[in-house]
Amino acid sequence: GKIHLVDLAGSERLKESKSVNETANETVHINKSLLVLGQVISVLSTDAKKGQPQHVPYRDSKLTKLLMDSLGGNTKTALITTVAPGQRYADETLNTLKFAMRAKHVRNKPAIR
Repeated sequence: GKIHLVDLAGSERLKESKSVNETANETVHINKSLLVLGQVISVLSTDAKKGQPQHVPYRDSKLTKLLMDSLGGNTKTALITTVAPGQRYADETLNTLKFAMRAKHVRNKPAIR
């Protein structure tokens, strides 16, 4: 069997992080992976509600390709989200909670082989 433990840091804002050169490039890739993960979760949660299969963009990022079995596949999956209590992080907290609600609707089909 496999186990994936993934720490998905919050989206990085280039302006706030003051990233340059290689670090800025890494920040862009992190944000792209998080965006694609959100798209995959949206499609899978919509499919679960409507029962109509749609194209799931797993191959659009390395992260979602790696987690394909965990996202709507043949595994048991747990998602832990954390939020910051400060007013300064209210937007990020709200986005995290919305993401968690969408992810809650994704249904995997684990089977023993």
